[in-house]
Amino acid sequence: MIQKVRARMIPLLGLSAVLACSSVVQAAPPPAPALHDDNPSGHFGDWYTGAVPPQASNDKPVILFVQGLHSNYNTWLKTDGYYEAAYKAGYRTAFVQLKDADGTGGDMWTNGPKLAEVIKKVAQYYGVSQINIIAHSKGGIDTQAALLHYGAAPYVNVVHQLSTPNKGSELADMAYSDWTSWLAEILGKKDDAVYSLQTSYMANFRTQTDSKPGVSATKTYMSGGEGDDGWFTAYWFAHAILPGEDDGAVSVASALGLPYGIKSFTKNISHSAMTTASQTWSLVQPKLALGKKAVAAAALQEENLSAASQAAPAVSENSSFIMKGGSLAKGTAKEIFPLESGLGSISLDVLTAKETTQVTLTSPSGKKIPLNPAKSAEKDDAVLFSDAVHHTLTLENPEKGNWTLELSGEGDAYFMLARPEGRVKGQIKNARKQYKQGENAQIAVSFDGAGKLEDTKAKKAKLTRSGGKGKVKSLQQAGEVNLQTAKNEVLLNFKAPTEPGVYNISFDINGVNERQEPFTRSVNYNFAVTDEAGKIE
Repeated sequence: MIQKVRARMIPLLGLSAVLACSSVVQAAPPPAPALHDDNPSGHFGDWYTGAVPPQASNDKPVILFVQGLHSNYNTWLKTDGYYEAAYKAGYRTAFVQLKDADGTGGDMWTNGPKLAEVIKKVAQYYGVSQINIIAHSKGGIDTQAALLHYGAAPYVNVVHQLSTPNKGSELADMAYSDWTSWLAEILGKKDDAVYSLQTSYMANFRTQTDSKPGVSATKTYMSGGEGDDGWFTAYWFAHAILPGEDDGAVSVASALGLPYGIKSFTKNISHSAMTTASQTWSLVQPKLALGKKAVAAAALQEENLSAASQAAPAVSENSSFIMKGGSLAKGTAKEIFPLESGLGSISLDVLTAKETTQVTLTSPSGKKIPLNPAKSAEKDDAVLFSDAVHHTLTLENPEKGNWTLELSGEGDAYFMLARPEGRVKGQIKNARKQYKQGENAQIAVSFDGAGKLEDTKAKKAKLTRSGGKGKVKSLQQAGEVNLQTAKNEVLLNFKAPTEPGVYNISFDINGVNERQEPFTRSVNYNFAVTDEAGKIE
């Protein structure tokens, strides 16, 4: 449980440092922020004001820091954090506690109005007409809701987003897929916040938000991370799922996906490192502005460019994976999947909730290979599935034929993500994210190197609805896949459900390559059905 902190002195992190053969005493860290306890029974709606620096100047704006997914205001108070950097630079600061600080994450419709209240309180406290906001991750979405849906825009001059999923996250989609649903439930990764970050839900939020008058009145700067912490770290699963460059939680395409946003920077760091002062403060500070004054000269050139020219290019959703998953309610599970010849390698990440669950892979020739849990990595609450147990393996030139995955464990669930490196490459193309109730819909999945697609047989696709409280229920079978072989495309035609909400269609494509060898690839497609008013729920 997060403890409410009242004003106090934080102990010195270091007393001296040697520079150029002489001892130099470091400046003391700033005093802890003072609590404004507006919610005595919890944290949601509380806010803090930072200590006013001795060199504070009215020529510098007040900064309100907004937390991200499953986080709290301590995001900004860590060693090498933004609070200390802003204090030393002479800025007056404030911090907010959103619903996530009480445990379960809140969506933008819950956090937005509360954030709007705090924005006005901070401006009044410091006696200014406008403030600046620096928001990490989903905090940027909550900020947009506060400004454009709950009336806080007149009080904010500049917003700087640090890796905000403006177009949602495919990781949130996966939390509600047929394969991962059991595991996500056990790990507690289904709440209103994760639900709202599904790509189709965010497409609907963009529709509701980006057409509002005055969207450009507040300058919004976008930034994204491109950090890669290596294979089979807590971030590897995210790097595999997210399209294009990403920081382990948000793709660059999503982070730079605000139509009226201004690109600030991208950097080769992870999602959590975006809030590390030594990594990004120097890139953010020149964009901060006071009232109606012009932004720093370094930002003017970016502002004069069209947002479209700066946005990340669109990327197609990858369907080059093999996915399996389900419950271990009966104690064991078995999955069989074919691999074609000619694969340079295959990498597997089998996720479970418990480290005691046994995972074994058996080759077509009968060789048994245990998959041991990967070395523990630092957990990051903003990165979905980072706290799962990752059983990992990479095989070079894997044997062709049927492979068998076997699991044994009690009260657990599993998800296997396999990435074969070969000629068969699949992508979901031109997939719409929103449909009207009962509208005819179609998914197109293109395959390169698949050989004779007319021999492809696909399992019946499973259509599931993502419940706002984390529940998923099966509604219907979406039908067999229809093929168009001339364009190497697999087409799935279906009718959008009549109940508004967010849905996933999960299915496997089983085919043959040019050597008449069977292969399989998996597809997860996330879409929304809107009501007559154009909203989801």
